[in-house]
Amino acid sequence: MSRVTAVNKPSDYPGMPDDKTREDLAALFAHMFPGVENPEIDSAHSGVAIAALNPGLALHLSKLSGFAALQLGWCQRADLRELAIQTVNLHFKSDYSAQSRYRAWEAVGLRMEQLAALPFWKTSPLFDDEQRLVIEYAVAVVSGDVPEGLFARVVARYGEKGAVECTAVVGIWSMWAMLINATQPKL
Repeated sequence: MSRVTAVNKPSDYPGMPDDKTREDLAALFAHMFPGVENPEIDSAHSGVAIAALNPGLALHLSKLSGFAALQLGWCQRADLRELAIQTVNLHFKSDYSAQSRYRAWEAVGLRMEQLAALPFWKTSPLFDDEQRLVIEYAVAVVSGDVPEGLFARVVARYGEKGAVECTAVVGIWSMWAMLINATQPKL
């Protein structure tokens, strides 16, 4: 059971929301479900439902995540984005977050055997050199120690802008992993 109340639909908000909260709830659900009469956040997006205890926060986090996943140039290689995200989930031991992305993992052409091999990325033949670079970089970023040589390799591959964007993806999904780990939504 989750440690906090998830707001999967506007009527789930606990207590009597004030006018600003009602406004923010409406904006959040309108953003996530434009034109949907009875919107409901699914279990794959439980982090947003938990953040919706402050609907303004949830709205901004949802917009940030959507922007990162869909508009950053570096994320156009969706397999690399998912590798970075699942590396973050592995680091933070965020099983819920990892499981919520299984469909995305497979949708971008990655195989579940690769996900199972992620802890063994250095020696597994299931990852190519570029995928290993992304995994190595994500591991370094979440550990807080990015060696100069590794950063130089990432810049050489993706440019400075791409390195910043990749780092942002790791940071954004680290925040989601930490939020989900702390609040423990139901699996």
